[in-house]
Amino acid sequence: MLKKLFGLLAGSTSVVASSVVKASPAEDALLSQIAERSKVDPLIGAKIGSKEITQRLLAGMKTDRGVHIESLLCALGAIAGYACQASVRATALSRGMVETGLFVTVATKDGKTYYFGDELNKPLAESKHSVWGLSAGAAQKAGCTKLLDVQEIFKHASETVGSIDFGKPRVPAEHVPHDSPLNYVKLWAVLVPTIKKFCPDPEQWPVLMGLSIQEVIEMAKNVIDPCLALQIVMESAIPMSKVELISA
Repeated sequence: MLKKLFGLLAGSTSVVASSVVKASPAEDALLSQIAERSKVDPLIGAKIGSKEITQRLLAGMKTDRGVHIESLLCALGAIAGYACQASVRATALSRGMVETGLFVTVATKDGKTYYFGDELNKPLAESKHSVWGLSAGAAQKAGCTKLLDVQEIFKHASETVGSIDFGKPRVPAEHVPHDSPLNYVKLWAVLVPTIKKFCPDPEQWPVLMGLSIQEVIEMAKNVIDPCLALQIVMESAIPMSKVELISA
């Protein structure tokens, strides 16, 4: 299923994407408009780009039974989490540091490396437009009256690094996504060219994904409890912010 999704996303374009993914005068015009409007609205690229990512994932994940909302939320959360790490990597390089210079790294017995640290936590859960802030705001607007304990999810992710429980959303059986965040996060490689074109500034990559999550939580509020939607997103985003993607 994921292989099929990779193929669909790699080959799919919506009205906006058709002018962004392919080099053309239309692309230049669109990007120029975004650059001009960003003088008034710095987040305009993230706003437009988020809708593009939402539509591409909706189209790619649609089956004859519709879109499995838990899987879509899981995918968005996983990609948003990794977008935070990718943003910090780019920031380190811009400062003349090694790509992983702003992280605290943890190596596990199976040879894998995971990334932690304050710089990673900022776009994930602490800054004004963090993934957590945008997602939680959408959940509250959609009717969630009791937000989850996000610090507990951070704690669980740290405690399960290197184990089989790492990255598995803890949700009721009937709401388990069709695939794992560890697989959905790989979609970053397919979507990142579009994300970068809408948002040349790496600091806005997590914002773009957070806005996409907002759109889907609002869209699905009559299908899934917004508190549960938020849980799926953050149970996917926090651990996936820490994984190493080869050739990412």
